[in-house]
Amino acid sequence: MENLELLDKKIAYSVKKLIAINSISYCYTELPIDQHCALFGRNNLGKTSLLNALKLHLFPEISFHDSKTKFAFKSSKGELYSGEDSYNYYFPSDSSFLILEAENIFGPFCLILFKSNSSFGYQRLALPCAYDDIREHFWNIHDTKVNNGLGSPVSDLGIPKIHALHQQYANTGAVMLKTTKEIKEKLFSHNPMQRAKGRYCLVPLKEGGMERELSAFRQLMNFTFEIAKTDTKGLTETFATIIESGKINTQDKLHQDLQTILDEYNELRQTQNKLKTIANYRDDFKQLSVLHQSRNEQQQHFSGTFQAYDNYLTKAETGLHHQVGQIEPEVNRLSAEQQRLGKTSNELQNQGSEYTGQLKMLYRDLDKLNKQRERFEKIQNDYSETTTAELRNILQAKQDGLDEKIDHLENNQKAIDALTAKVGLQSNTIEARNKKKQALEHYEKSLISRVDAYSAMVLSNLNAQFSEVMVEVDEKQTDIIEHFTHLFSIEQTGLHFLGEPFSKEPVKSPQQLQEQLQQDLEHLEGTIQKLDREVLELKNISSASGEYQKQQLQEAEKARHHIKEDLIIVNAIESTQQQWQTKTNEVEEIENAQRQLDKQREETQGLLEQNRNDLATAKETLEALNKQLQEATSLSQRLKNLKPDNLIPVDVHEVNSVSASDLSELEGERAKLNMLTENVNKKLNEFVQCGHFSVPVEMAQSSYSNEQQTGILNALNNTFAELHDRQETLQSRIIEHNKMTGAKIGELTGNRSHIRAFINKVNKQFEHYNISNLKEIRVEIELDHRFEELVNELDSTNLNTTDIHDDALYQRLNQFCEDFFIGVRGNRILEMSKIIKNVKYSYKKEHQDKREEKDQSTGTNALINCTLLTILMRDLLAQESTLKLPVIFDEFTALDEYNQRTAIKAATEHGFALFCASPTQTAEVVSVVDYYITLDDFHANTIYDSSGERDVVFHHFWERLYNVTEPQAL
Repeated sequence: MENLELLDKKIAYSVKKLIAINSISYCYTELPIDQHCALFGRNNLGKTSLLNALKLHLFPEISFHDSKTKFAFKSSKGELYSGEDSYNYYFPSDSSFLILEAENIFGPFCLILFKSNSSFGYQRLALPCAYDDIREHFWNIHDTKVNNGLGSPVSDLGIPKIHALHQQYANTGAVMLKTTKEIKEKLFSHNPMQRAKGRYCLVPLKEGGMERELSAFRQLMNFTFEIAKTDTKGLTETFATIIESGKINTQDKLHQDLQTILDEYNELRQTQNKLKTIANYRDDFKQLSVLHQSRNEQQQHFSGTFQAYDNYLTKAETGLHHQVGQIEPEVNRLSAEQQRLGKTSNELQNQGSEYTGQLKMLYRDLDKLNKQRERFEKIQNDYSETTTAELRNILQAKQDGLDEKIDHLENNQKAIDALTAKVGLQSNTIEARNKKKQALEHYEKSLISRVDAYSAMVLSNLNAQFSEVMVEVDEKQTDIIEHFTHLFSIEQTGLHFLGEPFSKEPVKSPQQLQEQLQQDLEHLEGTIQKLDREVLELKNISSASGEYQKQQLQEAEKARHHIKEDLIIVNAIESTQQQWQTKTNEVEEIENAQRQLDKQREETQGLLEQNRNDLATAKETLEALNKQLQEATSLSQRLKNLKPDNLIPVDVHEVNSVSASDLSELEGERAKLNMLTENVNKKLNEFVQCGHFSVPVEMAQSSYSNEQQTGILNALNNTFAELHDRQETLQSRIIEHNKMTGAKIGELTGNRSHIRAFINKVNKQFEHYNISNLKEIRVEIELDHRFEELVNELDSTNLNTTDIHDDALYQRLNQFCEDFFIGVRGNRILEMSKIIKNVKYSYKKEHQDKREEKDQSTGTNALINCTLLTILMRDLLAQESTLKLPVIFDEFTALDEYNQRTAIKAATEHGFALFCASPTQTAEVVSVVDYYITLDDFHANTIYDSSGERDVVFHHFWERLYNVTEPQAL
């Protein structure tokens, strides 16, 4: 019975309360949203933003990405906020929470929104309890000592607390909703008979949250924030979404790509024209096939003859090359040998000439040396019994004397000076001679004869002049001298004084000293004689006449010249003897080498003559072979000039010879083949250049290879072989295209009918409502006139044909696309939102028959909008359910009292809680709205936000005016 009673009445779903903790501008705020209420507070306090937070609960989203599309949060200027700005506004920290308390058939429940770890993400925790049961976890309302008795923040607020609540209520059905799928299943699935599935149903949609339902619901929720607007153009998107969501099948959604029809038509028309063109080339293809066959036969015959000739000439060239390869190295070897022998002969000739030149020079040098030897012998004979060294000294002394004589003859003063010097020297020398002579003659009177023999030896070796000293010494002086001399010791190395070496000259005996004195005396005698002659000569020079001096000078210079030459010969005699011996030996060696060289030249000349004969014979043979090879190469090159680009392999017969006349005949065959090939190429180019055939070449060419020709012919043959099937396929495609085009056009006319049916349905429900002094209120949807014109024309078009539809149809579709989608490239998608241009209301006033479309007062317009919202929402919700939501009236204070009361009445009749927001409190609003809250009056000092940006605190109470007769007023 209880279940039957449940089915008899509507099941109520409602949102009860919004709570913001450390979010928007609020430190902590509880806002009841199931009763009419006015919010007063300064601008930018977040009054509307708090109500906007309801979208975060009601829409199945988990992040602020693409926030502009998902939530459409707007500024007071109508500008959309970005996802990042919105996210930081609602969830500035981990201690920011948005809570919704709601209620359904299974009782109250709470949805807690909090930050997640993903970028701009948030999560939901659904708890099966009223908010009063969990308030203490978010705000301490019992702490009346701070914040003017408004309570204080809890100390451990944060995401860990949410997980603790999840654990606390886990046994009673708490669930964490992390994905959109989970949100849709829990929040939009109407299951009044199954507690587990329906415990957290927030919006009981008919189909449990299908995407098209949710799109329509989003539009209606956005409409609740614009309930008082008189401009109905914003309803176009809402109506388009709701109309589409109301279709039975998702595939019926208007998403018409007209460009696809046009593109397929163009492709079919092009294919049809192309197949017709291909069919017109059939005779040309037959002609090409005959030409190609003739060309192939000619090519086979030519290829066989060409390859036979080529094989013969190649074999002949190979044999001749082999013979040349055998004889050519021998010619090269003999040429190289000839060069080597010739070089050797030249080298031997040069060597012989070099030997002759060397001998000539040696003979000349020997002649010169012999003359120098003969002159030395003559000089030696002039000074018999003298050594070479003595002879050299004699000649040098003569040269010096002559130099001095010439000097005196040239300068008389020098002669006088020299005479003076010589006379003095002569006197000194005579004095020295006399002294030495006296020492020899009167030895007994010398100093050394008066001392002992040891002292005499020491004194004479210390200085030879002690032997010439003639003095009288007494006994005491003698003792002193002897005592002094005995300080020296006579050693083999010389005298030592007090044990240290004194002189390094060997010590001479008294006899040796006496002999030395005699020799000195004799030398002085010779010196005196020489000085006598020089003094005499100088006297004659200094006193002689000029003529005499001149004669003497000439004779002296002539004598000095001969002496110099003789001195040169004497000084160089040892070198002259050595050179003479060396040259003599060289002459002997070269003469022996020359005899050996003559023998080698004779042998080399014989070998060179034999080589000349052998080389001449080899060259004659090589020349003959090269001539034959040149003829064969010439024929081969001539043959290669005839080689076609497309030489095909054939069976080749053998030939015994190839002549120039044979090649001339083959050239005639090549000319015929070229003509056939040219004709085939021209014909092939006709097919390639026409652009109607798919062939394996990209562009026309002057000639084609056999492979290319075969490929093109096969492609053409396949094309003509497949032509019939392609024509059949094209016809089938045309039929399918016509069906598809008819269906698409039918969809266009069908969608117009669907729109009309939807509006009729809405207006049918409007018949139950009279608003103010208005009756027969209707919603009018204005479609794009271009769409209307197109559909009207298409309705009269005959689409039943097996051929491609008339070009006029597609030209009309293309004209529509060009006009409707101005500036749009690519796909041209026709959607419901694009063809609905405007939504407006029309009505009749009481006691009037004329229908009007003028804007009504804001209150009346709000009443109409609430009625429309009720009708549209009813189509989305499960049949046996009701949903109570708040609607937002931003410009409520601008209305007069009558319109304010009208708006309140409209919201009440349709089950909505009306919220109005104003920066200033007015008496009119306070008197009309049941409850009001002045948010500027409630600020806290102890808050969650250290920056102090979120300090508004409000909870658990509101204000109202009571009638004095009401019980609450007493």
